[in-house]
Amino acid sequence: MVSEVPFYLLATIFLTLWVFSKESQTLKRLGLTLMGLGFVSFLIKLVLWGEGHRLSVFELLGNTAVGVFYFLLLKFRRWRVVRFAPVVSAVALLFSLLGCVAGQFGGGSYSVLLHVGISIFTFTLLLLSAIFSLFRMVAQNRLRRKELNPPLGIPINFWLKLERGFFFFGFIFLTLDLVVNFLWLESRVRNTFWDSRITATILLWVYYWTLFHAERWGIKPIKEKFHLFNILGGILLILSLLVTRHHF
Repeated sequence: MVSEVPFYLLATIFLTLWVFSKESQTLKRLGLTLMGLGFVSFLIKLVLWGEGHRLSVFELLGNTAVGVFYFLLLKFRRWRVVRFAPVVSAVALLFSLLGCVAGQFGGGSYSVLLHVGISIFTFTLLLLSAIFSLFRMVAQNRLRRKELNPPLGIPINFWLKLERGFFFFGFIFLTLDLVVNFLWLESRVRNTFWDSRITATILLWVYYWTLFHAERWGIKPIKEKFHLFNILGGILLILSLLVTRHHF
């Protein structure tokens, strides 16, 4: 099975050269094409995943970042998202290499793949929403100081749309992740097992449910400081990933 690592390695080399070569269009196209091929090879690996094959949480996370990058690149062309291509490619390369030695699971159980995949996609959406909240806060502070240079040249209204859009879909997928957690638990141990990871997911869901509805019901303190609560949610999410594990 073809690995995505060589594609990401070559993409990182070409995109790094692009940055230091007065932005050669040929190097940029080569780098983006190779990174796209790496992502496609990963998708093929998912389709062909079966007994004896193993995937890694790190591998899924790195390739999810690439998928999100291409979505933003195609959806928001005016934002010059392409400037982040070398970083995204390097992160995907690093996480794919880490995936060769750590965080592996398998093989052939699509219930495990569905569980891990939805969890990582959910965490990616919510963490990106928190990052967009941070950029929104920076943009607001610059506007108060009457500075006309928003972060990365992106207007505050677009930061707001990204923040709310990723938060909405992140909450939806967090709900789905909670359901899949219990389904996976039932298929794996045939019994309810309240370990630290599942408990943390429930607590996160309660937090995001409260924030989601309080903002839409127009509760003033939360509506006005939504970006701060969203950043706090991202911090709590990272802590839950660092300190909780499944114990079965």
